[in-house]
Amino acid sequence: MEYWTSTPQKSKSAIMTLADGLNLGVESIEIKDSQCIAVVNMDSSLYPTLQVRDGFTEISRHTGYLNRIFKFKDYWYCGNEKGLYKLSGTTWSVVYEYADTNSSRLWEYAMFFDGSKLYFLDGSLQLRQYDGSSLSVVSGAPGSAFITSHANRFYLANKNDNLLSFSGLRDANDWSSTDKYVGTGKITVETQDGEKPSGLTAFSNHVILFKKYTMHKLFGEDSTNFNMTQPYGVGCISDRTICPTRDSLYWLGPDGFYDYMGGAAPTKISEPIKPYINKINMSYAHLCCAGTDGRFVYLTLVTDTNTLPNVTFKYDLQRQAWWLVDFVATSFFLDGQTLYFGTNDGRIMKMGGTTDNGAQPKWFIETKPFSEDDETVRKAINRLFIVADIEPGSTLNVAYAGGTEGGTWNQVYTTSNGTGAIQSIRIPVIVRTPETWYRLKLSGVGKAKIHRIIREVSKRNG
Repeated sequence: MEYWTSTPQKSKSAIMTLADGLNLGVESIEIKDSQCIAVVNMDSSLYPTLQVRDGFTEISRHTGYLNRIFKFKDYWYCGNEKGLYKLSGTTWSVVYEYADTNSSRLWEYAMFFDGSKLYFLDGSLQLRQYDGSSLSVVSGAPGSAFITSHANRFYLANKNDNLLSFSGLRDANDWSSTDKYVGTGKITVETQDGEKPSGLTAFSNHVILFKKYTMHKLFGEDSTNFNMTQPYGVGCISDRTICPTRDSLYWLGPDGFYDYMGGAAPTKISEPIKPYINKINMSYAHLCCAGTDGRFVYLTLVTDTNTLPNVTFKYDLQRQAWWLVDFVATSFFLDGQTLYFGTNDGRIMKMGGTTDNGAQPKWFIETKPFSEDDETVRKAINRLFIVADIEPGSTLNVAYAGGTEGGTWNQVYTTSNGTGAIQSIRIPVIVRTPETWYRLKLSGVGKAKIHRIIREVSKRNG
């Protein structure tokens, strides 16, 4: 873009895209032109084109807050505040159920190494074995809240002690044999602050035990070669946010969301959504959760005074961009290439399609404040060209506001029915009060793609 001094006609144009996501980590005037300060239901999956996110469809409904959904032997299972249930046809049957409800009753599960058996616990329940019809207690297993598998063993950890227990080799019911190669054992994992385990997983050929402020990595396959490394000073506040992808492991720590590739130290990636991270309700942080569809990692938080999950983001793994959505996912399950999520009211949703279970998604994006490289003079927008693809039945609204924040949004364009083809929409703008800074807001209902915006601005001396 040329500076005003080299533009005698006092008018110039700029072309921008808007697919680099939300950035609330720095002052709004400092972020990139292609980032935004507010957004709902848009994403960067067609980068550099900005598009309305995919929709979802309800596939089944149970009751209550679904904190776990998964499949075992091609049957759906869900866990809520009361129990664990299996879906047969359209009917949910009880696998295990309590008489009371408790939102902190969080179900954990793991499959046997050949996929023939399911093992589950909930933080207070003794480890259970289930083959799809018969349920039994694994009586020798220690009381635990977390479970994972690695190198043909199960590993268990409790919230109340510092022991990491491992099963016999290929035997989930063996928790007492002492053979140094195929037997069981316990590893003490202590820290100076006395913190107890907060999560457990296996990644990149090692087991990771989390505490609130530290992560502990266990290498090896049996008691002859186990090696627990010195801990990293990065912890986890919700084991349900531990999310492996093809290349990285993600989780939520007390100060942000982290990316770990198995070698170097974890990297915090959540600065663009820092205000939301700072508002996490730590008393209910264990209810936060995460999942992935391979392109995006979804992160759900419990913020402010909420006691259940209330806000969901998606993070573009390719573009490192954050986006806010208006649905709240309380659990995730990736089946092949299809992502499913649970909700606070007992529904299981399948991602994909153009509508939100039949309803057109509502979306908007608010740009950063622009000064056109000159923060000393007032200027006015003369014209906007929106290069966009608005689907039939969808809408597009365009507005502008002066200043860096607040003020009144002045709507300058609206269409109630798109064409389904790429158009360069010419929007004349009448500005009666020029400003040093101005912002744009695009909004609508239904599917849309915003390829780029050309803004034409003139200098005003008044």
